[in-house]
Order: sequence, then structure tokens, then C-alpha cells
Amino acid sequence: MLRILRILLLGLLLTCPACRHGRMFRSLFVMNVRCPVCGVIFERDAGEVTGGMAINMTLTSTFALVAGGVLGIATDIPAGELIVLLGLATAGFGMLFYRHARGLWTSILYLTGSIFED
Repeated sequence: MLRILRILLLGLLLTCPACRHGRMFRSLFVMNVRCPVCGVIFERDAGEVTGGMAINMTLTSTFALVAGGVLGIATDIPAGELIVLLGLATAGFGMLFYRHARGLWTSILYLTGSIFED
């Protein structure tokens, strides 16, 4: 169980789950095809990026739902302003969490054996 949590944490920290040293991203939104340290291929098949997108969409939607509920109940912000505020916050959260969702998905692929050292 600790191994699984450590691998998932490495994914959230955007570190290669295979060697634990390489960086997954070379720029803000561009993921490396291979680990710069060990050479493992992060996404071997076409369409594997959709798992990271699903994680990002799910967590972003959850964030919006919880934030909307808390702000709607606990504050006196008018509905129109609340919708605009939540829209901006949700878009910002989704863009900022994108890389980490892809890293988390890469870790899940590694744990299931879809990513392996050549």
C-alpha cells in the first residue's frame, strides 16, 4: 500500500515513477515523450492522454461543486457574481491541475504495468 501511495505521489509531483528522478514535463503544458533519465516512454499507446483528462475533469467538477455549495450557503454573494467567480476559479483550477492530473494518470499506468522500462 505504501508503494502505491508513493508512486501516486511521484505522479502528482511530476516525477518519473520508474526511476524516481526524471521530470515528466519539459514546459508548462508539454509532456516529455520519454523520461530524460531512464528513457521510459510515458504514453505508449494513442489515447492514453484521455485518462489524465478524465481525472482533471472529475476533480475540477468536484472543486466547483464543493466551492459553489460552500460559497452559496456561507456567504451573501449575489448569484450572478457567484457564477462568474466560480467560473473563473474553476477554469483556473482546471488549467493549473492539468499537469498534475496527467502525472497522476502516468503513475496509474505505471502501477498497472502499461509503462515499463525497456
